[in-house]
Amino acid sequence: MPRHIILGLVLAAALLVPVGSSASSAQTAPSPKTEPVLSGPAVQGQTLTTTNGTWDGTTPMTFDYRWLRCDTSGGGTNGVKCDTISGETRNTYVLTAADVGHTIRSRVIATNADGTASFNSDPTGVVQASAEAGPPSRNNPPTISGTAREKETLTVSNGTWTGAQPQTYKYQWRRCDTNGGACADITGATKNTYLLTTTDIGHTMRAVVTAHNSLGDASATSTPTAVVVKASAPAGTAISVNDVALPNRLLVDRLSFSPFILRSHRPIVARFHVSDTQGHSVVGAMVFVVGIPFGNTTTPTEQATGADGWVSFVVKPTRHLKLTAHGNQPFFVRARKPGDRLIGGVSTRRLVNLSVRAR
Repeated sequence: MPRHIILGLVLAAALLVPVGSSASSAQTAPSPKTEPVLSGPAVQGQTLTTTNGTWDGTTPMTFDYRWLRCDTSGGGTNGVKCDTISGETRNTYVLTAADVGHTIRSRVIATNADGTASFNSDPTGVVQASAEAGPPSRNNPPTISGTAREKETLTVSNGTWTGAQPQTYKYQWRRCDTNGGACADITGATKNTYLLTTTDIGHTMRAVVTAHNSLGDASATSTPTAVVVKASAPAGTAISVNDVALPNRLLVDRLSFSPFILRSHRPIVARFHVSDTQGHSVVGAMVFVVGIPFGNTTTPTEQATGADGWVSFVVKPTRHLKLTAHGNQPFFVRARKPGDRLIGGVSTRRLVNLSVRAR
């Protein structure tokens, strides 16, 4: 063939090849080069993460994921005997109780405009159980903080728990008897805080904390609070003796005698003031006074304190009382809440002295 004809054919062929094209530019489906690699401990409750591996093929390329549960051998060649774990389609996987005693593989699925291909990772070691996995299990019970008094707010802690993470918590407050028993749920009291109400006075409170994770639930109950008392009135104001409850107590905090010094067997006016340990004058406290030794004076009838917290008695010395040059006449004084035992409850007792001087 003449030389000029050959040159013409070569030039024509060159004009048919697009600019920038090459033999390697052919469009191809994904093809794996290196397998996905797993990281993370093979322990129940821990998280495995898979890489994509590396791939040949047309870009862009997207990746999807599956997780395989295999026997201790890894499921045979390339995991053909493994079971796909339902619903697990992310590049991470949290090992569960069902995985204990098995091995795990990831499957990475690559997709581009020309097709789809998949490649499995090597298996993990055999998955081990863990005390930090499984359903919630209580280590330390919840505790309540705050003052057991009407209109005060109580707060319950979660306590401490083992088990798979993450964990969430729910709360239920309960109203109990004075010993922390015979408890009943309080409707709507389902936060970790609770505002004490008038209904709670005279009761103890408990809180139930329920921990939840993907494997189950467990509950724990706090110890009871102290008995809830009525909200305090401003210091210096008067309150009813019925509003005084343990740990608050009655006190005989002031007294007076008239005459101040006993010089004869004439009647004595004895006055006593009753308050509580929070500084309030107490109305309706029952006060009893008796001279010691018994028989030195008359014993008046027990009386209630008035609106100012004071009560007055007329006490008459008897012939048994000796008027000495420098002596004292002791009196036993008791203040109590009506209905309480004579010695017990919020009651208080005190010994006081009246100075005695012979003329």
